[in-house]
Amino acid sequence: MFGESLEEEYDGVGASYSQDGSIFLDLFDADEYAECRVDNLYYPFASKEEWEVADYLLHSSLSMAAIDEFLKLSMVSERLLHVYSEWLTGYSAWEMQTQLPRGATVLGTVLSSDKTNITTMTGARVAHPLLLGLANIRMCTHTKLLSKAFLLTALLPIPKYLHPNQQMWGMLEDHLIHKCLSIILKPLMKAAEVGIMMSDPVGNVHHCFTPLAAYIIDTSEAAMLACVRGKTSPFTMASYLQFGDNFWHPARTRSITLGQLANITVNPDDLEAYFEACADSRLNGVYAPFWMDWPLADPSIFLTPESLHHWHKEFYNHDLQWCIVVVGAQELDFWFSILQPTTGYHHFSGGISKLKQVTG
Repeated sequence: MFGESLEEEYDGVGASYSQDGSIFLDLFDADEYAECRVDNLYYPFASKEEWEVADYLLHSSLSMAAIDEFLKLSMVSERLLHVYSEWLTGYSAWEMQTQLPRGATVLGTVLSSDKTNITTMTGARVAHPLLLGLANIRMCTHTKLLSKAFLLTALLPIPKYLHPNQQMWGMLEDHLIHKCLSIILKPLMKAAEVGIMMSDPVGNVHHCFTPLAAYIIDTSEAAMLACVRGKTSPFTMASYLQFGDNFWHPARTRSITLGQLANITVNPDDLEAYFEACADSRLNGVYAPFWMDWPLADPSIFLTPESLHHWHKEFYNHDLQWCIVVVGAQELDFWFSILQPTTGYHHFSGGISKLKQVTG
């Protein structure tokens, strides 16, 4: 009598059917970096010490400028962290270095071009300048207008076209730009292939190579340089119907684009037929990209995001509007108004929901 349980169990109570269900830690350990955390719990930091430094800086009252100065100290950058500041500190430059002869000096070429209205009321004159810069120059110097870090290399032509089909005018313009760039930049392409002996400011002679590090350009011209049509990502394989996907599409690399062009058998001199044959691959009809003969040049790498539209406009026109719908304008403005002011950054004491325009 005393050994019997006095608990009464409900007939049909919830039961456990298996003990091999998935839990949150299973999902946590199933991502692409799980193997890196097996031996290092603090990944992507190299050690607990690096994590402690980052955690301290994150919660400190230091401004971003002060933190940047701290991370640039030789003792810090060499012993603690991989600091990404200048172009030469990134993996892109390191990868280029591994593909060059031992002892070679990498001179990253930076290009920029954009159509500019010279006059509006008197003749509507338009120029298309091509600027040339060097990625090795420190960023703090590059961003100063008076430093003249960019040189005017050429004025790209802006002709009028006589083709009866106006849809071909855009294709002809794309062809012309790529052909002009191929001619103008030929010496840099040759130097990127075999190198050139050059002296630095103090007289040391280096074997220099000039790969294309970046091409600063707006989104429409980036698509033209990547040889894709409008409403197509110049960076990935996604088109406008896939822009809402919740995953990252494969990069539109050099080899993929050149492979697609090689598979088109239509004569490129037949403009309309060739343009139609490019439709399936979302290509713009350029059969000889200027970067085709430039060693190490890859559009998925040298085409950089456009700050105004890719960051500022994306936040203001999409992320911010979603937040306003979810939490309400009054609530969002309140939280922005009580943020701690930070030196070097604007403090929105009245909130941000009523801003009329947001630019860079």
